[in-house]
Amino acid sequence: MAGYEQVTDHKGAPYHAVLRSLHATLNPRTYLEIGTLNGATLKLSTAKSIAIDPKFQVDGNCLVGKPACHFFQMTSDQFFRDHSPSALLGSEIDLAFLDGMHLFEYLLRDFINTERHCRPNSIIAMHDCIPTDSHVARRSGGDQRYSETSPHPEWWAGDVWKVLLALREFRPELTIVSVDAPPTGLVLVSNLSPTSTVLSDSYFEIVRKYIDMEISDIGLEKYFAEINMTPTAKLSDLSGISKYFWL
Repeated sequence: MAGYEQVTDHKGAPYHAVLRSLHATLNPRTYLEIGTLNGATLKLSTAKSIAIDPKFQVDGNCLVGKPACHFFQMTSDQFFRDHSPSALLGSEIDLAFLDGMHLFEYLLRDFINTERHCRPNSIIAMHDCIPTDSHVARRSGGDQRYSETSPHPEWWAGDVWKVLLALREFRPELTIVSVDAPPTGLVLVSNLSPTSTVLSDSYFEIVRKYIDMEISDIGLEKYFAEINMTPTAKLSDLSGISKYFWL
């Protein structure tokens, strides 16, 4: 195992701003969000929406502009076990934002379960997949090996960055746009295949392969080079967004 690694912090627009631009430009009709917490990103949606969080801390009116909004105070695994988002929304999901448990296998399952209810040109946005140092990228929030070295000792993105590697390996046909949105990046995925079973069929194989990997095992700079970062400025308006996405 290599030691601590660090790269320059992201310099783009905050991830909230990128999500706001996607909502305003593409005007999704349906929206699903995992990890709503205080509702800051849910407020960006004016679509029929689903919000999932095991412990909501909503601090304002998240219903403004929405024709319907369903709140499910439970884990995402429980939600997908007992409910159909496409049935609740009346159609497939146009835009999803996954920001739930910061563990690789959880985000992998969230992606699998969400994609099943999307259209090929739907967009799945994933938060926290582009950490900027080994401390932020640690799997366990209690792991403090590098806390005194990191410029962000209070941050914990978890090991969800591994999902990006898994998607690139097992689903190379996906359109994946990795965005330099502070604090821990934003990954946008489209060209989806709702009927694909590649990830679900290979789930245990994928988890075994990646579960014990640390960011230093591949090298943080190499990771950044491989994911081909896109500046947020390229997703600030219709002319930029439509190069990658449409709804």
